[in-house]
Amino acid sequence: MKINKNIFEKQFQDLAIQEGVALKIKYEPGYSKLITFAPMTDYNDNLRVKSFTLDLPYKSHTIYISYEVGDLKLGHIVSELKETTISSFKIYAQSHFWRIFNNKSNILKIVTSDKKLKQSLEKMLLNIELESIARKSQFSQIIKGYRTKNHFKITTEFPLSFDAKLEVLLPIINFYKGLIDDFISN
Repeated sequence: MKINKNIFEKQFQDLAIQEGVALKIKYEPGYSKLITFAPMTDYNDNLRVKSFTLDLPYKSHTIYISYEVGDLKLGHIVSELKETTISSFKIYAQSHFWRIFNNKSNILKIVTSDKKLKQSLEKMLLNIELESIARKSQFSQIIKGYRTKNHFKITTEFPLSFDAKLEVLLPIINFYKGLIDDFISN
């Protein structure tokens, strides 16, 4: 049985080693579920990666990372902060049409009622270079921070179908670590 490599595999393996955590990889048959059945064909002779998952501990919190790389091709990152009074926020990429007429403005739009938080998030996005990645590629993520019953939850979702897809994982992890650092100290 042959296992087809995925472009994210080395990046996730290196990150798992660097952070000292286990990498979880799920596999699926190498054929698409949308193809028609052909008689006398063995569809189980190779596998492809379906998803990569890492649970990164950081200062008594965990950053959960999942890349669905099978048919879905979606990145998903989640963390929950304990006991924080932060305001809700949302960060998303401006539309391509908007970018044509506003090419000098920030590509990533931050929506929050807290002006100090907005300035802090803008600075963080520039420092970790997510703004520049969004500017040079079609990186279109949605980052949400909102209060749940006992925690403040931060979620990020983005498609993995843009040119700089290998460049975003570490900056997003650093964004989460920066949020944990800022919100725990306040």
